[in-house]
Amino acid sequence: MKAYFITLQLIALITTSIISQATPAKEFSKINKQRNARMQTINLIKAEKLASEGPEGTLEISSKCSPKTAKIVYAENEDRKNQFLIISKANGSSYDSVAAKFAAKMGADKAHRNTTKLLTIHGSNTVGATLAPKLVTAYLKTLGHKDINTLRTATSSRITFNMDGKKSRGLIEIKAHGSSTAFRESNYTRKVGLAGNYCDIGMTSRPIKEKELKLLQKKGLGKLNTPSCEHPIALDGVAVIINRSNPIKALTVKQIASIFSGETKNWKQLGGSDLPISLFSRDTQSGTWDTFKSKVMQPLSSNLATRNISRLEDSAELVRNVGSKPGAIGFCGLSHIDSTVKGIAISDIKDLTAFQPTRLTIKTQNYPLSRLLYFYLPSNAKPFARDFIKFTMSNEGQQIVDKAGLVGQGHSNEEDLSNAEEEKLNNLNNPDIPEEYKKLIKNYNRDHSQSNILFDPKSMEPDTNSSNNLDRLASFLAENGNENKKVLLIGFSDNLGNESSNITLSLRRVDQIATILKSKGINNIRAEGLGQIMPVADNKTYTGRIKNRRVEIWLSNNQPKKQTTTITIKPKTTNASTN
Repeated sequence: MKAYFITLQLIALITTSIISQATPAKEFSKINKQRNARMQTINLIKAEKLASEGPEGTLEISSKCSPKTAKIVYAENEDRKNQFLIISKANGSSYDSVAAKFAAKMGADKAHRNTTKLLTIHGSNTVGATLAPKLVTAYLKTLGHKDINTLRTATSSRITFNMDGKKSRGLIEIKAHGSSTAFRESNYTRKVGLAGNYCDIGMTSRPIKEKELKLLQKKGLGKLNTPSCEHPIALDGVAVIINRSNPIKALTVKQIASIFSGETKNWKQLGGSDLPISLFSRDTQSGTWDTFKSKVMQPLSSNLATRNISRLEDSAELVRNVGSKPGAIGFCGLSHIDSTVKGIAISDIKDLTAFQPTRLTIKTQNYPLSRLLYFYLPSNAKPFARDFIKFTMSNEGQQIVDKAGLVGQGHSNEEDLSNAEEEKLNNLNNPDIPEEYKKLIKNYNRDHSQSNILFDPKSMEPDTNSSNNLDRLASFLAENGNENKKVLLIGFSDNLGNESSNITLSLRRVDQIATILKSKGINNIRAEGLGQIMPVADNKTYTGRIKNRRVEIWLSNNQPKKQTTTITIKPKTTNASTN
């Protein structure tokens, strides 16, 4: 405790130049009082090894630390960072150098000196907060490493472990400052990203942008949007939930944005009861909020309401609040939905099919609030990084994704099978679904083929995630007992161009996928193209058209007497574009 107090005074002495500056000095003093008030608690937390001093001047939290204790540590870290900033501005020094000096005085340099860094991962908070540390820990266990320990802050994790025959401990570092920092430094975050060789793997909650692609290619790191570099590791989906007594069944993305911006204040405005809307949102550090913001608020240039809204750190607490208030609405991950609330079906725009939030609709990406999460690996990646990616993409790795509360693309679980059966029954009983589609799917199912095949916008080739899923399908069909299953491919298009040309385009897509599957040894194929019917997204938007240009895969349990290839013959060539 004494050493901690002395360190505070040393930091204060470093900042003699700010004493004459009233505002910074006053703010620095205020923060010191806050830190002194919690000093005894912080020392106790450190003594119990629930947190320790990190090399960036902040405390790192043990995996054994409770949420309540973590909240105290996060408050301490925020105060420290604010003090570092004041000092750096007053002395004309860098923030990093001030933080490093403080870390050294607190003994962090000694604590972390005896480690060997094997892997560094930078980027998305959605991936880095929970999923990446769980994947790393699981991978290390497969390698037989012992005494694996995870220390974390709000935006980083340091995972250490014993290495056989070596005195130093292995270290894997994860920094989660946002998707853009997977590729380069930002105005606020330095020494991050692939471009500066600060990390081995970039993690993002969006595809790489064109300018990032060009930058990294210029740096000699390869073309990162190719299958060897771009790895879709998981899907993320956010459920919008309301109280179970609320009669509202479906909303559009625009209506949801209007609600959370505070513009729509009463359920009566949406055809519901005359009841004020109570808003509940996750906090700014949440990956769930990050997804909701990117899929709902930002596309419509909407800002979250600042009045009459509760922002909560814990999803379970948010669900409890929504479940206890008839007029409440909130959002959470799929795994947090319980019997007190219900997930709303969501459509991209009015008059399109509204999709319930399920693992299946997230896998197909038909659900509007779903998105892919990625690892990016440079072409010159070291073997340890490549092997970790292979583990992540394996069925074992995808099970870790599921356990982390996200949606993996490995073998179907019981929930997946239930989702597939329910959606098929809904389609067969829906009077708005075309009869030709119902006839096609009647004797097929999507139990083990749940992802839609989407295409590269500039070609007729499947995108990276779809290529991976075709490989997974081929492996499944090669398993004993599955080799004679029949495959049904159903192709769709957007509505650009005339109906005839769009049928042709949808047929070209299914023929392309049939050819790829045949090259993998799959011969029992039936391919059909239905053109522009049954859109799942807004054809007026670029991303909507990409979703509508899809191929669904259905499997049958029928055992044909002999293997045949059935591929629909394409109509005569037209001048259709690649809609």
